[in-house]
Amino acid sequence: MDIEKDPFKEYLRESEPDKAHKGYAWSTAIGLQAVDGLKPSKYLIDTAIQNIEGKITMKEAQSLIDSYYERLKHGMLSKARLRHWTKRR
Repeated sequence: MDIEKDPFKEYLRESEPDKAHKGYAWSTAIGLQAVDGLKPSKYLIDTAIQNIEGKITMKEAQSLIDSYYERLKHGMLSKARLRHWTKRR
């Protein structure tokens, strides 16, 4: 997945209003981060897509993302463990 391009663009054209709305919300949130020079992680994008597709709720997405970044912040995951953990999702 090329995170340089908007990974939610396809959802903005969805005929299902809920998917289009969620795609727009995620795209906007990530666009606001880009203004500050921040790039979303692949994990964030994958989690957002799970939310858009209705596999997880927004609350679950937020919890997963918070937990992921908290673990990174505290250095509890090595790069190898991080790859393993994200592949399991």
